[in-house]
Amino acid sequence: MRSPTPDEAPTTPASCLACGSLENGRLGYWSDVPLSVLGLPRSKGEAVDSPTFDLDVRRCDRCGHVYQAGFDGREVSYRENSNLVFNNGHGWQSYQDELARRWFEEHELAGKRVVEVGAGDGEFLVRLKELGVDTVAFEPGPDADACAERGLRVHRAYFGEEEVASEEPDAIVCRHVIEHLADPSAFLRAIRRGAVSSNQEPLFLAEVPRIDKALEHLRINDFLYEHVSHFTEHSFRVLFEEAGWEVLDVRRGYGDEVVTLAARPRVRRRSRTPEAEEAVAVAEHTREFRETALVQGDALRAQVAAWQEQGRTVALWGGTGKGAALINMCGLTDDLVSLVIDSDPRKQGAHVPGTGQRIQSPAACLEHGVDVILICTQWRARDIEHEIKSVLGLTADLYVVFRGRIERLTADLAL
Repeated sequence: MRSPTPDEAPTTPASCLACGSLENGRLGYWSDVPLSVLGLPRSKGEAVDSPTFDLDVRRCDRCGHVYQAGFDGREVSYRENSNLVFNNGHGWQSYQDELARRWFEEHELAGKRVVEVGAGDGEFLVRLKELGVDTVAFEPGPDADACAERGLRVHRAYFGEEEVASEEPDAIVCRHVIEHLADPSAFLRAIRRGAVSSNQEPLFLAEVPRIDKALEHLRINDFLYEHVSHFTEHSFRVLFEEAGWEVLDVRRGYGDEVVTLAARPRVRRRSRTPEAEEAVAVAEHTREFRETALVQGDALRAQVAAWQEQGRTVALWGGTGKGAALINMCGLTDDLVSLVIDSDPRKQGAHVPGTGQRIQSPAACLEHGVDVILICTQWRARDIEHEIKSVLGLTADLYVVFRGRIERLTADLAL
């Protein structure tokens, strides 16, 4: 039996995707949300007419996991028309270097066979290969071509129970994939079955965005339709334990924006029940987040209008992914803010899904004399700040949405 692929995945079940509980509270609900990571529109008309979906974000009262209710995996295909992730920020690159070396050294991967599931363009796997790892990439999307160009052995396929038995990996790497799965527990159970049935004990090394910080800072634009799950450190552990894995290590990284986990298959399942006090705290914070989410859009639009009334030229930095999510959730339409900037040359000339602004290069900031830049993706804000100040030499005032408020990006702002 193969694990379901994203193309074949069912709709999200009503129960928590990590622990199975039916008790949850709503964090937020947004209607008419476009895809912001896949299928980047190439014209304004296409952008404005992008298909939209209802985004119903729940938080489990039992384990704190945050997930979408009613996600339909049939609407999201990673095989075609993928929006490539741009990871050239110097801070992100340094973090990946450190993570590759840490995993290589701590888990003694020299000469071992490592499979990366959802390898993307193979950038991370190349790091392991250069350290002395026997690498295999599984990438069903168009990025498989980039893996091949990097000299990686690549399978243009999904990875599941049968592939574990045939590849016999010493370790499985899976970074920024599990949050996209409609049923992540089924995926992990299938891999465990494949390992146990073939008498293997592969190490599973995983990484996902860490939602703890976004919840603490009352950020709403971390919620993308393509991201079905939003893991806390606790719920990431719970997911693996409930799926039959022994968790060896859980850590946060990259400014506490991501969480990594190491695990091995466990022969017998065991469940964990959090204390009642934790469940009460989760429910209270869910209410606080929901109330804050309702007013963020109004506050941001009002602030943009105030800047413009002062005669200041405003630009938004980040036109896809989290940037597109913030722009759509907060109603930053083309008639309100027309100037959207993105560092990625592949995205320049395309249009923001949903609102339709043409995505321009950083050079447009000089052309238009930008006074204020709102950085729309908080977890890459420091990398973007470095590019704006140190690489481009721009002097515009920089802002982010921090803890539900528009804040000046200063050196002491604890993002």
